[in-house]
Amino acid sequence: TLNYSVPNPTFNTTNRLSYNFTGLTPFTRYNFRIAALNINGTGLFFRKITNVTSEDVPGQILSLRITSVDNFTVKISWSEPEKPNGIITGYNLTLGELGSTKTNHSHGPNTHMRRKGSLVPGVPYCVFMNARTKVGPGKVIEKLFFSKELSPNRSVDSQSIVFSWIQISSANISWEPLTLHEARGFPVYYIFLYDSSGPVKRAIEP
Repeated sequence: TLNYSVPNPTFNTTNRLSYNFTGLTPFTRYNFRIAALNINGTGLFFRKITNVTSEDVPGQILSLRITSVDNFTVKISWSEPEKPNGIITGYNLTLGELGSTKTNHSHGPNTHMRRKGSLVPGVPYCVFMNARTKVGPGKVIEKLFFSKELSPNRSVDSQSIVFSWIQISSANISWEPLTLHEARGFPVYYIFLYDSSGPVKRAIEP
């Protein structure tokens, strides 16, 4: 949508026969009028000259929302930039796990929502997004989110478990932690069980 200059005009004066207007908003219609001025007052303004500034890259998307749909799916929604600076031709969306390869998606100008499924539970994801005009892409907005946590779907690796005696009646067990993918979230505690099968009735051969 083409912008129009504000109804309250800005006045500038010069003692030259030309004037440079700076700081104009891209893709905006401006009206210019000129009149002579002396010590007795201002003369008649010449009929207005109307012109439109060129398009530019769009401003940053201000509203980027991520909401959970189910355990493995999120909905990503966004709005048009506050300063489109032209006609929005589409949106660029990049999504992936933090620190891994990202997937790029291109959306048309009338699309403002995308669902992303098959997420790994309990791991961080990054979303990068920007709008584009015919001039090019705008500034990227970045958002970090964690997929929904679920209970771990695997046990501690038995190869990582180390058993050692501390004293006659004390022992220690240590193990390697689960990764975020294995734990499907951040482990708060490790729970373990132990029991006794009764006293040993004969010598244990080494």
